[in-house]
Amino acid sequence: MTGDAAAQRNASFESGGVDALAGWSLYRPDDPLRGVAVAVDTTVAAVGARSLKIEQQNAAGFTRVAQRLRYAELVPASGAAAVPARRLRLRAALRAGGAATAGLWLRVAGAKGALYLDSRGDGREGVGGAETALDAAARTAEWLREELELPLPPDADEVAFGALLRGQGTGWFDDFSLEVIDVAARPPPTATAARYLDDALAVLERNSINGLSLDWRDLRTAAGRQARGADAPSGVYPALRYAIYELGDRHSYLLAPRAQAALDRAPVSNARTGRAAVLPRAERLAGAYGYVAVPGFAGGSAQAQVEFAEQVQASIENVDLSGTCGWILDLRLNNGGNLWPMLAGVGPLLGEGEAGASLYPDGRRTSIWYRDGQAGFGDYAQLRVREPYRPAAPPPVAVLLGPGTASSAEVLAVAFRGRAGTLSFGTPTSGLSAGNRTFVLADGAALVLTVAATADRAGRVYADAIEPERPVQAAREAGAATLDDVQVRAAADWLATQAACRGAGN
Repeated sequence: MTGDAAAQRNASFESGGVDALAGWSLYRPDDPLRGVAVAVDTTVAAVGARSLKIEQQNAAGFTRVAQRLRYAELVPASGAAAVPARRLRLRAALRAGGAATAGLWLRVAGAKGALYLDSRGDGREGVGGAETALDAAARTAEWLREELELPLPPDADEVAFGALLRGQGTGWFDDFSLEVIDVAARPPPTATAARYLDDALAVLERNSINGLSLDWRDLRTAAGRQARGADAPSGVYPALRYAIYELGDRHSYLLAPRAQAALDRAPVSNARTGRAAVLPRAERLAGAYGYVAVPGFAGGSAQAQVEFAEQVQASIENVDLSGTCGWILDLRLNNGGNLWPMLAGVGPLLGEGEAGASLYPDGRRTSIWYRDGQAGFGDYAQLRVREPYRPAAPPPVAVLLGPGTASSAEVLAVAFRGRAGTLSFGTPTSGLSAGNRTFVLADGAALVLTVAATADRAGRVYADAIEPERPVQAAREAGAATLDDVQVRAAADWLATQAACRGAGN
């Protein structure tokens, strides 16, 4: 062990007075926090007399409470390069009641991106997929001790950690401890673990978009140091996360077997966090404009993916048939996932033909397209709806973007670039628009790797955040279907200038 992260504050919530939550804050909510209460509980505690309490009314709710530390606060400058393989270990006590699932989370950010890890509050790693929660009565009756570990790269900049609550109910959290540990004293990985690491690194080398630019001999050596002490594939995961961080694409990640299996069973709105799936919604604004908010969608069976696409098309059709002259497509709260259900869903607005392409390091170009209810990639349809809706004429479309627009939602935004009668509004997107592909490993874990860049129909390549064509300051509550939302209002004002909408609207 190289030392405790002594810079953490109020780890057991024993600070009194009005500053009882000193050192803690809500962590970058992607959507408005409705029906959420965060406070210190003076009647329930694992140690001392207090704990953190999160109450959540929304069944699809997802709340994080965080503490942030700089790397320099964790590792003194004099020792920053002295240890070749460090880990960061987070421990805490937690319990939950109602239908909610409590967990811990840990994030290490640096020059090459970020490493993430969540727990599910039942001793199981849960990054990117929902797990079966323990019986609510059993979880409420006792405190559980959870532990997470992530590599701590020498170029790390910031560490964030804390509590998370999924679903409707209450979670309690107490006795946080953050330690920097040295894995050099651990024994080398067993032959089984070493072979698993070699196989996984070979997948990274062959498929990563940045694979040709790395020194794989050095990376394998560094990953091997992070794998010390591993006697099974699960012990290799920190080493794989380290290697993924070193890829530097900011978009690749690892799913543990339970998370990957859960993702296969049921769809979610965000693969990394396991946030519950939500339905698309559409309505008519100002008597003339269609509005559709398409959420992220990941995982689920083939049938579930088709059903989502058909839900999007049906919501568009129902509003369109009530009389619209143009559409607002809201992607501001779409964190991505599986492109094909989303692309097929918005097909009636996008129109037929090629909408973009994936560009691979070896020079290959594979087209992304929509035709007759089918979303396709290259020569193959990836998903099709059974009875596609076909508008009478291609409508003008305003696309709303923001920092919550990420991954395949950014690819979806790119698909509308260069489309006639289309303009984007809002603020820059997350900057993860490259294409990902999933590679399942021998134990059921999955490497989700960035393998290709994304180009629009005119050939422009998007390697960073997508800038809206008409910048508009972020609304107070992004995602609201109301003309009081300044971004929605800007989109509606533009639609009113289009030939199909002149004279329409209230």
